[in-house]
Amino acid sequence: MGLEDEMRAFVKAGLAHHDSTCPMPAKAILLNPGNLELFGWTELFGVPVEADPRVQPKRFRIHCDGSAFGIEDAVEAFAEAPVTPLEVPVPAGPAELPDGPY
Repeated sequence: MGLEDEMRAFVKAGLAHHDSTCPMPAKAILLNPGNLELFGWTELFGVPVEADPRVQPKRFRIHCDGSAFGIEDAVEAFAEAPVTPLEVPVPAGPAELPDGPY
């Protein structure tokens, strides 16, 4: 199986997964510009194929209104952000508890 056939099979499986897990229809299949030029696809399985330089070679993305392209970078940046400790003042003496059931 050649690269083009392999990629077509991956895209077909990706579209099937998208359609079974996302309520939004696929708007486009995004490919690295070099792969798009190599394959010459304009449409696959009824979905337009578009170039996007953010997509790594030999990879693809399904674009839909629910897409979160780049979310991985945002999550990583959030996870790596420094955490500032929260200081909560504590009263100097013992606090009295209100009457009632606990």
